[in-house]
Amino acid sequence: MKNKLVKRLAIVVLGVATLGASGCPQEAPQSFEKQNGFVSQKEFDEAKDAFDEIEGPQDGLGVHFNESSCAGCHGPTVKGGLTGGSGPVTELRAGHLENGQFIPAPGGTLITLQATNNATTEAAALSASENVRDRFITLSLFGDGFVECIPDEMLRRISNEQNARTNGRIKGLVRVVAISEAPGKTAVGRFGWASQHASLLSFAADAYKNEMGITSKLQPEDNTFLGQKVDDGVADPEDTGGTFGEDVEFFARFMRALSAPPRLIPADAKERKDVENGAKIFKNIGCNVCHLPDLVTAKAGAKVNGGSFTVPAALGNKRFHPYGDFLLHDIGTGPAILREGMPPETKNKIRTAALWGMGSRLANGEPLLHDGSAKTPEEAIQRHKNSAAQEADKFQKLSANDKARLLKFLRSL
Repeated sequence: MKNKLVKRLAIVVLGVATLGASGCPQEAPQSFEKQNGFVSQKEFDEAKDAFDEIEGPQDGLGVHFNESSCAGCHGPTVKGGLTGGSGPVTELRAGHLENGQFIPAPGGTLITLQATNNATTEAAALSASENVRDRFITLSLFGDGFVECIPDEMLRRISNEQNARTNGRIKGLVRVVAISEAPGKTAVGRFGWASQHASLLSFAADAYKNEMGITSKLQPEDNTFLGQKVDDGVADPEDTGGTFGEDVEFFARFMRALSAPPRLIPADAKERKDVENGAKIFKNIGCNVCHLPDLVTAKAGAKVNGGSFTVPAALGNKRFHPYGDFLLHDIGTGPAILREGMPPETKNKIRTAALWGMGSRLANGEPLLHDGSAKTPEEAIQRHKNSAAQEADKFQKLSANDKARLLKFLRSL
């Protein structure tokens, strides 16, 4: 989209207008360049430095890992902007079938792509017998602080409303997961392609260990090499500061402070009208059943993550526009992998792709769907099957002009 036709807005012009501070939800800040006010700028900069820092073997990196920094996977979405976006690293997971049942590869489904000190990588050593494989593109982190503050009951209600609206054809699976920092407590998962985490602190500790090979108080045991123990030469846990690990606390703080992705709205009045009409078509053919345009966070002072996190004023009672429901659905695109800890009913299900930030991702040439196998929004829509087959069929039956308007709308997100 040409710069002269597009401007980046700090509010959603097609959504609900910003409401006052009289108890009604206010619009969540939107920016790829500025934080949302969760912490002071000094605290944010400190957290960002930790997020961007490149780790080495002396820090506990590896032996087997995918990237040497958080920013290595989650780079900036726009030139000169904050890190935290989607990125070029595609995660590999693998296993095999026995009597029709999926069995993870030795040591777990995640197969790391790099290794320190010229060691053999897991990917290179993976047996050909582990022939059920899938790729997962890196998800953007922008707006995740607001996602974390969605009340569990709201996600459950969304699932029930989907069921009622479609006579049982669509009903997002609510996945309840453990909270690492609150032993014995659970919450509704919402982060990751499998909705495997509800808490950004839990997510940070998991990624630090599995993507970088660095252990913390929440994840104190090193990765294996296809199930075999490997000594990286640094005592575990490697992230020892703070209550749960200084670095993972910095990472969670950084993610909670990232603003929501801003919209890309054409400056040209005719193009803008097409986008508005495209939003109506999106709703009329039922895409908004799963790609929800509006969600509201819990009020400031509420407890989430099993009571371990108190919603702050910067994140509380905020309306945001993810165009997703953070629930699991079978839309016919996979995945082939059943991750560790996932119950049988999650087979073939994937978390709804939140569409916010799509315009910027497409401008960067990034692919779509969980495995990056779709190159355009039209291809991604056409790939929808099973519970989303009716919506894909309605899209196919649109006139050429209406298809074009809907696609313009998607590129404005």
